[in-house]
Amino acid sequence: MDLRHLNYFLVLAEELHFGRAAERLHISQPPLTRMIQQIENDLGVTLFERTKRSVKLTPAGAELWQDAKQMLLQMQTVKKRLATHGQGQTGTLKVGYVGAVMHSALPSILAGFAKNYPNLKLHFEEQPNLNLVHELNNATLDVAFVRTWLHAENLQEDLILNEPFVAILPENHALAGKEKIKVKNLKQEKFITFTRECGPTIFDSFVVLCAQAGFTPHILHHASQLNSVLRLVESGFGISLLPQHVQNGYNLKVNFIPLEDASENIPLLMLSRKENPNPALLNLRSYLKSSNGEKIMN
Repeated sequence: MDLRHLNYFLVLAEELHFGRAAERLHISQPPLTRMIQQIENDLGVTLFERTKRSVKLTPAGAELWQDAKQMLLQMQTVKKRLATHGQGQTGTLKVGYVGAVMHSALPSILAGFAKNYPNLKLHFEEQPNLNLVHELNNATLDVAFVRTWLHAENLQEDLILNEPFVAILPENHALAGKEKIKVKNLKQEKFITFTRECGPTIFDSFVVLCAQAGFTPHILHHASQLNSVLRLVESGFGISLLPQHVQNGYNLKVNFIPLEDASENIPLLMLSRKENPNPALLNLRSYLKSSNGEKIMN
């Protein structure tokens, strides 16, 4: 017995009149009669007592009526849930990221997205760049956020925002009280920076900034973790040039000072498989694109 049969039975059980039931179902009476007979034959029971004057439910019919109403309600609930899933409002979105993107406006943006889609589950996973690309291609992730252009085959790269560099100096540094600093004024400094393997775009843009200012940076130490970079700067081993929002979440004795003449920016990118069918991904991309620059950067 399929859903159409079930609906025919329910309508007749409510009307207890073949003519009125057929009218509600927009069919003639003979097909309805044949359908009810088929249901009874399939189930091996009589569902209705028929006389020339009345139609009544048998005990078996009354029991089926209760079950059928519940079954139809459950199916309607499933249809509604699947409809919202098809619209990307429910289900799961598997989100990967490199640790550096957590020091940006991205967490608050994703929190806003989650509030707009309360029935959509976000699962987060932190991985290095190459691992994220591998998991995207294997469809174990829906989307990944990174800080560098990877130009991976079969993946779409969407630029979410660009961040300017800031100079990060220990509090007692001679330039720590400045409102802005020119890159050329840092020529004699020792630098603490990320390894190129961890952040190729950040590292390459940093080198370009120094080259544009007329010098090659003296890099004292390459670190793989942002906390290591900041603690070494705080301890006076050197300074660093990093994206503006790395100051979020830290309370260290360092100053973050804008650069006057920095033409390089650091991207925040969203990667996804071009053929990913998850409709929630479309909603996320639309939400991010609808966030104007001021909303993202603040």
